[in-house]
Amino acid sequence: MVTIDYENIKKYPTVECALCGFVFRNKTSMKNHLDSMHNGNKTESGFITKRPRKCTDLQCMEKGCKCKFYNKQLFISHLKFDHCIDFDIRSLKFTSEDEFLTWKEDFEQENNSRYVRVTGCKTLQDGKKLSYYYCNRSTYFTSKSKGVRKRSTPVKAKGLCTASIKEVKNKDGSVEILLCATHYGHDISSEHLRMTKREREEITELIQRGDHPDFVINAARAKASDSLGRVHMLNRKDIKNIERKLGIRHPDYLKQRTINDLSTDRWILKLQRTPDNPILFYKPNNVQCEHLEPNDVMLIFMTQNQYNWINKFGTDGIFMVTEMSMVRAQLFLTVLYVCDEFNVMLPVCFMMCNDSKIYQSFFLNIIFNKMGSIYAKALITDDNYDLYESWCSIMSPVKHVINQRYIDNQIIEKLQNDIENQDLQHEIYDKICSFFNGSDESMKEEIINYINNNLKMNNETKSFGIFFDQMFASRADMWAFCYLKDSLNLNQMININTVYNQMIVLCENKKHFTPNLSKNMHIFFSALLEIQKNRKTKIEEINIKISNNHKNAMCYPSKLIFPLSNNKWRVTLEDGTNNGYVTITRKFCKIIDCIVKCQACYNICAHIYECSCSRGETTICEHVHMLGIFNKRSLIDVDEQIKEEKLDAEDMKNNILLKLKRILGNIDFVNDEEMLRKISVSLSRVENSVTKAKNTDNWKDD
Repeated sequence: MVTIDYENIKKYPTVECALCGFVFRNKTSMKNHLDSMHNGNKTESGFITKRPRKCTDLQCMEKGCKCKFYNKQLFISHLKFDHCIDFDIRSLKFTSEDEFLTWKEDFEQENNSRYVRVTGCKTLQDGKKLSYYYCNRSTYFTSKSKGVRKRSTPVKAKGLCTASIKEVKNKDGSVEILLCATHYGHDISSEHLRMTKREREEITELIQRGDHPDFVINAARAKASDSLGRVHMLNRKDIKNIERKLGIRHPDYLKQRTINDLSTDRWILKLQRTPDNPILFYKPNNVQCEHLEPNDVMLIFMTQNQYNWINKFGTDGIFMVTEMSMVRAQLFLTVLYVCDEFNVMLPVCFMMCNDSKIYQSFFLNIIFNKMGSIYAKALITDDNYDLYESWCSIMSPVKHVINQRYIDNQIIEKLQNDIENQDLQHEIYDKICSFFNGSDESMKEEIINYINNNLKMNNETKSFGIFFDQMFASRADMWAFCYLKDSLNLNQMININTVYNQMIVLCENKKHFTPNLSKNMHIFFSALLEIQKNRKTKIEEINIKISNNHKNAMCYPSKLIFPLSNNKWRVTLEDGTNNGYVTITRKFCKIIDCIVKCQACYNICAHIYECSCSRGETTICEHVHMLGIFNKRSLIDVDEQIKEEKLDAEDMKNNILLKLKRILGNIDFVNDEEMLRKISVSLSRVENSVTKAKNTDNWKDD
């Protein structure tokens, strides 16, 4: 297979062009560059600058580096050795072209990337066919638009991406590829991808069947996962493009219909027939159902990604149940949330009905039928003990936590009713808010002292102090972070507001919801997509930060690490901050397939180690990277030592065999009986030693 040897990339000596800064491997390449790019062709009038060729250079985008290359192997060498960037380079074989294309499509979908062939295949002298696939974001973007672009970032990156596939098809039909899976110069974003052929065929089938565009969109979004793909961002414009390309035309009456005109029963029935059915329970109006009234309306649904979130974060996790009113729809919304690895609540199940409080136990039973028992460690509610008891009886016993938003609303309402002085209201409110997230142990005593010595001692605030003491202060272990950090093993307080506020805005907006359940579910699917986009963006940002921290940690020597115990280390700081050192403690990650990790440090995730400098942030700091690099180097040194010992043992064994062969060749010349007897005794001893070593599994047969 004729390839550039990406697998054995090494540090090359380079020569730089003094005129334009391009870097070359040798002086011959630079001379050819000077002749073609700077000197031009001689004419009678002197030198004429040759028109430069199309710019296809590889530009280093690291901070403070201005190197440019034409040779990709040299460019990768520069990034790997000068900037410590690891490259994922593999050689793979496939039995046929179809097997390769199937693997390629799955690989692209898994890694949110696309590899396209910009030229035809080339036939080599031995009859093999050579093809190149490049990252679809590779090359330069030249805007011809004069207006404002709808897309914030262009599809094409500012330079050539290093990711590529080199395919060689043999005469027997087998395929060999050389894959460089590391992208450079752009982020990995689903919005810049195209749908795969398989995804377009699935959408085309739904469109040809006459399904409404909004139903097609819901069916695509219902199977979205954390690895958000282009098909999950499907919109009406994509459907129109597919219809125009395939020549599909719907009747006029279907185009004029909106989602409000569709029958909810028909909509739900179609969704129930899809492979990723999100409907857990549906009861329309005026239909008899056990445990429900005839005039009750109820819809409970959970997408595939929400199901995955419960499996991923639910075991020993923190759940929350809230309810809110959908004003225009005259319905109630009950939402089940789960806390993710960033201590942010994610909605994992929705229930729309005309009376949510009565049927909250029914809601939990439906989730139990879908998921089975959920062994969580805490449940957050609005001081609803009945709901807490229902959870414990249906799922498993958990710790009861009172929602801080509920306490906040109760405090504001009581302050406005009992205290007329607004400045005093703000002062008390700010003080109580400090109790919510305070982490010091002294905060426990401060809550009691503030109520007894401040609120109850003042006639103006006495009634409020008694109310707060009876309702919440006596149960501070159910809402104050200074208690919850130990009982729930938290580094920072749970972020309830981010997603909860989004749900409140949706429910209070009268333009959004209607009595039509199908439209309401479509709105929630769109909201879930936004949550998944924000979550994916946050994961990408944290992984970039982790990668940068790993590069910085490469500069520190391993002698700064001092082990305190098997699960604790101390790292000396050269700048003298934090008393001159930080402490790293080994923890345990309970998240299945945690995606916030560093692949260069043997895939350690952000939850395995806790550093005293992190202050509760979900990331991998430079000090943890130093420990990961140290452990990795130690394991590499041990492996190399074992390899050397094996090589030494093999050499010694070969020398012994050579000596034995030499002895056997000369044994015919020995005629002395006494000497032969001594040789026989020595060989018997050798035979016994070999047998003993073989029985202890220390001998390897040739």
